[in-house]
Amino acid sequence: MDAEAIQAIVAIIVIIAFILLAVTPVIAIWIYVFYQNSKRKKIVQRILASRADVIGNQRWFPARYASQQKFDSLLKFLPWDGVGVVVVAPGSVLFLGETFSGAPLTLQFAPGNSRINWLGKCPWPNGMLSWLRFDTADQKHYFSSETGVTIFGSHQTTKAIYDEANRNFGAPAAQNL
Repeated sequence: MDAEAIQAIVAIIVIIAFILLAVTPVIAIWIYVFYQNSKRKKIVQRILASRADVIGNQRWFPARYASQQKFDSLLKFLPWDGVGVVVVAPGSVLFLGETFSGAPLTLQFAPGNSRINWLGKCPWPNGMLSWLRFDTADQKHYFSSETGVTIFGSHQTTKAIYDEANRNFGAPAAQNL
């Protein structure tokens, strides 16, 4: 082997190492995203199985939940605290969920104690998700639809949750922004 062949092999090895180094963070993020999606699906399935008596034949939607503190926080990797289902029943909306730390979360909203608001897309720092918010006397609770691995499609599916829940609240219609 002559010097040029060795230089070419070394150059190819360096280029491959550089490409692998550049792609590693992207691969790590995708692995994390798929892991989180799997975790959210399991939580929703567990809630549907364990709370079937409460959900009954009511309309329900898989949703992501963010507390006011999480929603307002500037530094975060994911803009939500947990996941669950929004159950729309006559006269109220019930959220049955779980935080990622494993704590159960049950919230009930009725026109007498809360107000529903359409926020739409709130890009920074809450991702390109569309959001709706329930205001109670002392807190704000944020919801976006559970869309799976990516956030694409959250506008229409979150709007569907808002429209269904809003039948109980009579708030203005969601804007298609």
